[in-house]
Amino acid sequence: MTVPMRRGVLASRLSSLLCRSAIAALAAIAPLLSACSLSPLNHRINVGQEPFIIFVGDGIDHHTDLFAAAAGGGTVAQVTFTPLVEQGPRLTPIGDVVAFLRMRDTLPGTRHDVVVMNLLSGSEVVLGLPAGSGQPERVAWSPDASNLYIRTDRGVWQSTAPPMRSAVMPVASSERADADSALELWLGQPRFARVVGCAAGGLCVVGPKGDTTALAPTGSDALRWGDDSVAWFENNGVTVRSLGPGRSRRVNWRNPPVHPRDGSYAAGAPIRSQ
Repeated sequence: MTVPMRRGVLASRLSSLLCRSAIAALAAIAPLLSACSLSPLNHRINVGQEPFIIFVGDGIDHHTDLFAAAAGGGTVAQVTFTPLVEQGPRLTPIGDVVAFLRMRDTLPGTRHDVVVMNLLSGSEVVLGLPAGSGQPERVAWSPDASNLYIRTDRGVWQSTAPPMRSAVMPVASSERADADSALELWLGQPRFARVVGCAAGGLCVVGPKGDTTALAPTGSDALRWGDDSVAWFENNGVTVRSLGPGRSRRVNWRNPPVHPRDGSYAAGAPIRSQ
């Protein structure tokens, strides 16, 4: 005589079978999924083509992440989604890759990782620095984006830009001036002035003769805005000013994060003449 299976037991066995089938299916396609990265700015910014800014902000989850917006303003897009702290983003000139620092927290002694993210695919790599190289403090790209410069508390280092495999090594003396220029905030093309913090607060411009002029009394975290302008963070937004005659203008954002700061601008690919 066949004993009828209770409904609860049958449901449990069916659920277990379905779960095992789903896990097997996911395992089969996992290699395909890992190979199909997606840009965090897909359908929001035409990465590598149009000008935009990437910057640090505090999201609704109170985590410190990276965000981006078109140079003309508009809706802000979140780029990273981690519980870690990210800071110091620096874009390549056309904006297809960003390098930045990532750490568990901002306490003294916490290790800083140098991360390079491809904004076209969303893939990222962490650069391994040699033992004894020190704590990374700032990153910057060479003008042709072939090298990434890394300033630590023990010197200046460089690495060939991914996906090229290259060990991080000290900057050669013949390239030290180029590295220092990239790691500082110089303005213009050719570069003729730099932005520094004013003694009384705010931002000042130091000219070619060492003369200092006030730029933004309440501004902070200045950045190059192409070859002909400078920008800074102020009142939870960004203000842009031409290096020549003209007034400052504010970039209007929708849905910005809390405390936007510490940004980098990319001009996109040069427009080809017909």
